[in-house]
Amino acid sequence: MFQPLCCFHPLGKYFCKWRAHLIVCIFLFAIFFLLFRLLPPFRETTLLALGNFLIVHDDLKPAELIHVLGGGDVGRVDHGVALYQQGLGKKMFFTGGRVEPRGMSNLPDSFLSGDYAELQGVSPEDILLRGDAAANTYEEAVTLRDLLDKENAIHSVIIVSTPYHLQRARWIFNKVAGNRVHLQYAPVPFAISQYKQRWWEDKLSLAMVKNEYLKLMFYFLKY
Repeated sequence: MFQPLCCFHPLGKYFCKWRAHLIVCIFLFAIFFLLFRLLPPFRETTLLALGNFLIVHDDLKPAELIHVLGGGDVGRVDHGVALYQQGLGKKMFFTGGRVEPRGMSNLPDSFLSGDYAELQGVSPEDILLRGDAAANTYEEAVTLRDLLDKENAIHSVIIVSTPYHLQRARWIFNKVAGNRVHLQYAPVPFAISQYKQRWWEDKLSLAMVKNEYLKLMFYFLKY
């Protein structure tokens, strides 16, 4: 039986095996591409799965603290307040981000989020030291860790953020503070979020999903 020339080289069997795996991968990719292009139900299922992978939704239990991450989606604050009013959190904590309308205030965005929460009915005594305007998710996790160093009574925290942000948030928060406290994750419902479940049909949501996959890979490599 004919054998490729590479198989006669001392390392040939490894090259042949690698080539065989490559051929299988190309074949499977070709099948996937054809199904994706020719069958709309398959395409929609695949796109929904890509979006759902980024969403983390825990079965929430009452916690000492609700930590609302920043980022410009006022729905995050609304959902955090809703969880607080449902009795799922005793205190609220805000970091970074941007809440509209910003107005002419020079206060950190986290303070603006806290002020907005007070207008929604959260008691000022239940808003802990509002974190500074952390520049990214990692810095928000560090801000929470610093708070935990000062507040020994906090044993469980609910993290609230945009649905497509939570996979990356879980990765970094578990890494930075997961050994100090029990972390739970609560995505903002699509009904009150500026992002859409059918993300590929909405320009803002499409950009969010694309950027989250890129940032997720970056975080895996950096942290």
